[in-house]
Amino acid sequence: MAKHKTKYRKIRGINRRKRHIKQWGENCKNLDVDALKQTHSDYVKFWVRPWSSLSLINSVYPEPTGELKTLLIENLLKIYESWDKSLKQLDTPYYLQIWLFENQLSHSQVICAINDLKDFYQNTFSPIDAQPNEGVKSSQHYNEDTAQYLDRYNWAQYRYTQVFNMDDAWDAESFALINKEQRLGEHIIGDKAYQVVEIDKVWLISNRV
Repeated sequence: MAKHKTKYRKIRGINRRKRHIKQWGENCKNLDVDALKQTHSDYVKFWVRPWSSLSLINSVYPEPTGELKTLLIENLLKIYESWDKSLKQLDTPYYLQIWLFENQLSHSQVICAINDLKDFYQNTFSPIDAQPNEGVKSSQHYNEDTAQYLDRYNWAQYRYTQVFNMDDAWDAESFALINKEQRLGEHIIGDKAYQVVEIDKVWLISNRV
């Protein structure tokens, strides 16, 4: 498997992208409680083009920066807080979280769950014992503009990991291309060897300030 250099495409029409992010946040802030009662979970990803588009060539769009980053974080919080109000009226335990990815901000999402899926989502990410000394202030997403949103909550950092089956040729070949710094070690289940890899760091809300 040859390793190709990623080409980054330029983001055009910044003002249009800003309008789309605002519209996305507004459209997604109302939680469908009736649907949640049936499916036991719901989520909102960053469904804003071009980041939500699948690239068929060896190029990607850079992650949101500047005003686009601030708007994305602002609207993640808007959706989260609106959903929280709706969930509190259910009078049942629930999981509600923002998954704020450190390196791939455009993969961030808001997710909630009740009943049998609540515990499942609570164990999605691997805990990190030694948290950054400055907390979320150490994140590359924290700046003068995003502070007004991120400072509303305390955040904890977790690992988003992926497991590679070393008996699978595709997994083994893919694993060989991953930076050594991302490799967390071997995990044995039965007679099979798996390698655990850190894909990204993710920030989760621990409690309101």
